[in-house]
Amino acid sequence: MADSRPAGTWRWAGAVGGLVLAAASWGSGALPRPNTGVLWPGVAWWTTKGGSPLLATVSTLAMALLVLAWWRLRDTEVSVRWWWLTIALWFAPLVAAMPLYSRDLYSYAAQGLLWDQGLSPYDHVVRELDSPWRASTAPTWLDSPTPYGPVWLLLARAVASVSGELWVALLLLRLLAVVGVVVMAWAVPDVARRIGWSPVRALWLGVAVPLVGAHFVGGAHNDALMVGAVLGGLALALRGRFVVACVVIALGAMVKITAVIALPFVVILWARHRAAARPSPMSGTGGTAYARWGDVVRAGALTVACAGVPLALGGVVTGLGFSWLNPTGTPGKNEQWTSLPTAVGVAVGAVGHLLGHDEWRDIGVDTARAVALVVLALLLPLVWLAALKPADTGGLTGEAAATEPRLRPVRGIAWAMLAVVVLAPVFLGWYYLWVLPLFAVSLGALWQERLERPLAVVASIACFATLPEGYSLGLTTTAVGVPIALVVLVLLLRRGLRTARRTDWRHLLDLDRPLVRRGSTAPAAPARSARSR
Repeated sequence: MADSRPAGTWRWAGAVGGLVLAAASWGSGALPRPNTGVLWPGVAWWTTKGGSPLLATVSTLAMALLVLAWWRLRDTEVSVRWWWLTIALWFAPLVAAMPLYSRDLYSYAAQGLLWDQGLSPYDHVVRELDSPWRASTAPTWLDSPTPYGPVWLLLARAVASVSGELWVALLLLRLLAVVGVVVMAWAVPDVARRIGWSPVRALWLGVAVPLVGAHFVGGAHNDALMVGAVLGGLALALRGRFVVACVVIALGAMVKITAVIALPFVVILWARHRAAARPSPMSGTGGTAYARWGDVVRAGALTVACAGVPLALGGVVTGLGFSWLNPTGTPGKNEQWTSLPTAVGVAVGAVGHLLGHDEWRDIGVDTARAVALVVLALLLPLVWLAALKPADTGGLTGEAAATEPRLRPVRGIAWAMLAVVVLAPVFLGWYYLWVLPLFAVSLGALWQERLERPLAVVASIACFATLPEGYSLGLTTTAVGVPIALVVLVLLLRRGLRTARRTDWRHLLDLDRPLVRRGSTAPAAPARSARSR
């Protein structure tokens, strides 16, 4: 459909926001020389601690303009190509920006150079680096081994080896992140279209969201490559190219191990593909869309083989070993209430402080994180089973009932990633982008009315949860944030108990029965249908 005048106006408003944010980053972003204090927005041109408070204010206002333009374009009747151009207009200026909302880009360069100098980033730390690049690295990473996989370290090493100057390395590393965003921009509408959802709405929520520009382009986090690999792998799997899909997702896991969460759900897609190709006893062709356990076992073995080989080669060929398979220790040093289990531990520590037991904080945080990991280990198989078993489509009619089974494995990855993010020992703003694009492609008519707006609201808030220089506001809002986190915990426990009561535990492994019986808490199918343009 032709571009309307209001849509064009807000498109250019967002472009102005992206351009101003990029320009202001040169005084408000993560400068090569770390600031000696927090750079808060203000009106002073410069501060002795480093950076420009005035430009920090300008950056915040520019981000607000981007978010406003994004919201105003939510229901605009446009095409996928229109959004592709808009995303380019909004985010392309950020390629020339200083690192924004994080200093991780400097640590990527330093770790790549560390390996280029012959020191394994798993066994050595950036403080041992013989280069001026060391001075730009955040203190957190000076004495921490890398948590990233061998594919990422190969890329970072290649960048370091050809970059005589730090700014060249930063630019090349950012271009790698842009590759991830480009893959996302292609895969999100493609996956959505193939499972019966609106590619335009998926692109608006999953890629055009300013959080992508802030953290995947401005911050240049390697998570962009990981998320791009997961979405690209899904697009290939939905085409029936399962071997290549497994390899692509495995490569993403060798950037960040989180990508492996998608592989069990590829098993479901592969098993259903085999089941659909099996001749039906009644008609001779056109088997059931749901799989038998035999299909699942065979698809699982094939997935393990196709993904396991590159994962094994990654550790062997590079000589880096397999310590990257357990990266939780390094980021776990970060303690902010934005992580739900960490918030519980901080609350225990606050009670202990009142009672004269300050040691309760460390005990509480460690215990809460351990319990969260146990809960996660129990929850992920249930999410997988819910995606594997048929849907209870009672009360649904027409397109909603027809498309729900096709959406389930993809939406299952979204729920699994959300469980990982919620129960992880650390939550940082860009982790939300592990979840958002996956929900964006798989909402369907059933869940759009209930989930799309809350997902977008959280994404908007996350755009302002970190200062442009990279300081997380989670560090200064504990008194407010911990009570909010506890309320969220209570609500999650309540919903979990209600879901458990509707779960068919007696037939847990029966692939002919839904895992959860539809009840009064399920969202109703919306009256209006989503666009499919």
